[in-house]
Amino acid sequence: MLRDYTFNCLVTMPRQELEEFSVRMISKMVPEDVMSELFTFEHEEVDSEERMMSARLDASLRMTAIALSEIQQAFDESENAKQNSERMTRLVLWHFYAISFNLEQAITLETHCEQVEKLLVNPPADAFGWVKILTDLLHTYASINAKQNSQES
Repeated sequence: MLRDYTFNCLVTMPRQELEEFSVRMISKMVPEDVMSELFTFEHEEVDSEERMMSARLDASLRMTAIALSEIQQAFDESENAKQNSERMTRLVLWHFYAISFNLEQAITLETHCEQVEKLLVNPPADAFGWVKILTDLLHTYASINAKQNSQES
């Protein structure tokens, strides 16, 4: 049985294994020269801690969008193309959630997985579409977190 990277799968897998798989998938989808270009910053982009953090987050968002846009094409020829592309999309989105943006402090994994399943109904076809979706997802998470924090107060 193949791992599907849904909530039930993610909570039972060792984190180190998830990190290794997701990094491997992203490195297959985003060529090294593109990765280097994304994470090479101009001096003015990194002249303060805040600007450096912003530049890194933007690069991480774009890297994830590129990886997600390449997944569909990478699995088009496979035997179970839709299933395989959904599995790998979930894995890369887990990386976005847990590693790139460290959202575990703000949103539960279960909430993240619910949002991912909604995205899989009609995923974007290109990197620009994924940038918008990922940006919207970050806003959704911020909104959910704000509501949770106000209810706890």
